[in-house]
Amino acid sequence: MKLLKIICAICVICVTFACGGKKGDGVQTFSLEGMLANAADKMLYIEEMTPDNGPQFVDSILCDAKGHFKYKGSMHYQTFFNLHSSHYDFIVLLPSDGDKIEMTGDANDLGRTYMVKGSRESQLMWQIQSYINQSNLAIQDLAQQDAQNRSTLSEKEFEKAHARTDSLFLAERQTTYKMMLNFIDDNPGSLSTLYALDAPFNHTMRLFYQESDFDIFEQVLQGLDEKCPDNPHTQYYRTRVERARAMASTQEIVIE
Repeated sequence: MKLLKIICAICVICVTFACGGKKGDGVQTFSLEGMLANAADKMLYIEEMTPDNGPQFVDSILCDAKGHFKYKGSMHYQTFFNLHSSHYDFIVLLPSDGDKIEMTGDANDLGRTYMVKGSRESQLMWQIQSYINQSNLAIQDLAQQDAQNRSTLSEKEFEKAHARTDSLFLAERQTTYKMMLNFIDDNPGSLSTLYALDAPFNHTMRLFYQESDFDIFEQVLQGLDEKCPDNPHTQYYRTRVERARAMASTQEIVIE
């Protein structure tokens, strides 16, 4: 089952709040201001992550000679925004109506250096991204160790060492899985739980799978249905879960 494709921390913010309402409830506004290193006269790009059509270009933002930028945004319902410093390097923001978001970071490595305040849900998104960054760094270290072992150890010694790095890799996955699961438990009803549910592991793998973790998918939907049932992201996700639920029911084998 494919969820929102968003790529996509240390501080734990155990709060919940309502999602912006359904489309058509009126325009909600937010502001974004920041200072980025290595961003002098650089253009940033902002996209909306729509529920059903993926990323859609919204606007471009020009930084001044000091790397400072300002942006005023609007939305008809709470939604995700990607802020790009390059094609592959971006962060995900989740503003609420009236948020005044402030951020810092390095435009050359935005996803691993940015900090954000003034938007509680965007801080939750930063929290998830920090978990992902920690995991990626740990896996990178394991990969480097494995490569060094391959080049310096005998074949027999390498097999033993490789078994250990494989074990550490699986342990890292389990650690990240638990962090994301705790995040989902701590933030019911936040759209950020959709991002946590679809968070990547080792860039391309997933942490949660429909077949083995469907109760978690249902848990996320229950929270969203309670807090923001009319938000288009909730509606789109609800449809996917209902389809998966129906498909699973047709595949059940009843043993009498």
